[in-house]
Amino acid sequence: MIGPALLIAAATLVAPAASSTAATPARASAVSGSGAEVARTATSVPPGPRRYERRVVRHTNRARRAHDMKALRRNACLDLYAQRSADRIARSGRLTHQNLRPVLRRCGGWKVGENIAYGYQWPRWVVRAWMNSPGHRANILERRYRRIGVGVRADSNGTVWVSQVFAYRR
Repeated sequence: MIGPALLIAAATLVAPAASSTAATPARASAVSGSGAEVARTATSVPPGPRRYERRVVRHTNRARRAHDMKALRRNACLDLYAQRSADRIARSGRLTHQNLRPVLRRCGGWKVGENIAYGYQWPRWVVRAWMNSPGHRANILERRYRRIGVGVRADSNGTVWVSQVFAYRR
């Protein structure tokens, strides 16, 4: 049994002085779940939003450590923008990236990136899907990133929408 197609997208923005291209175009790609993943959801309950967020950070940091990289630290400002993004995409039912320029200005970043996804009931699955996608993987494994924010929202149908925002300072 194959689960429904799940979409994911990645975006990165560099401060204008750092690059002549302000943004990398976002690409959406389809990923399908395996029967094992679908079967597990019937017997267990996914974590609540705050626990889901913490686990996304934990799995993201595990992926970074597996590549000999420093762990990311949660940041309240980035959490705010990640949650706004998750709320917005859940409301609209569409994966679209937020404007990352305000994140640069308000959160004190030099470079910021965002990964978004929906349909993954388990944090491990969403991070695994991001790691299997070149653009998302590049965001997660960006050596200069030191901070992370995560937002999660379930829509009225119970579909989970996730955003993670990364940043580093000069």
